Amino acid sequence: MKYTTNSFLAAALVVFGLLCAPRLSVAGESMQQEPARPGFVHILGGILLTPPVFIGKLATCAGTQVAAGVAYAGTFGVEGNYNGGTNGREIGEVARRSCTGPWWVTPSQVVRDYGE
Repeated sequence: MKYTTNSFLAAALVVFGLLCAPRLSVAGESMQQEPARPGFVHILGGILLTPPVFIGKLATCAGTQVAAGVAYAGTFGVEGNYNGGTNGREIGEVARRSCTGPWWVTPSQVVRDYGE
């Protein structure tokens, strides 16, 4: 019985996510119009969406840094294909890129992604 409840909740979450996702027509229309000003709902969306994005980004960044450290120590001095250098430069680039990009959701991003 426990597995049926979990399966039902997972299916409901997927259906809810698909129903709430922005439609392609809305995305196409919003690209042609001038951007709307963020309202209360967009500010609230930015506040509610920031913690999951921040936690996911933090986990990805920290996990990649740890894995890159292990990979760097394991392949120290090994010739690589990254501009004729060692594997360390490529490992460093991968680790650096995992921590770049936005760490929070702004109301203007909510307006741009989900429309009015």
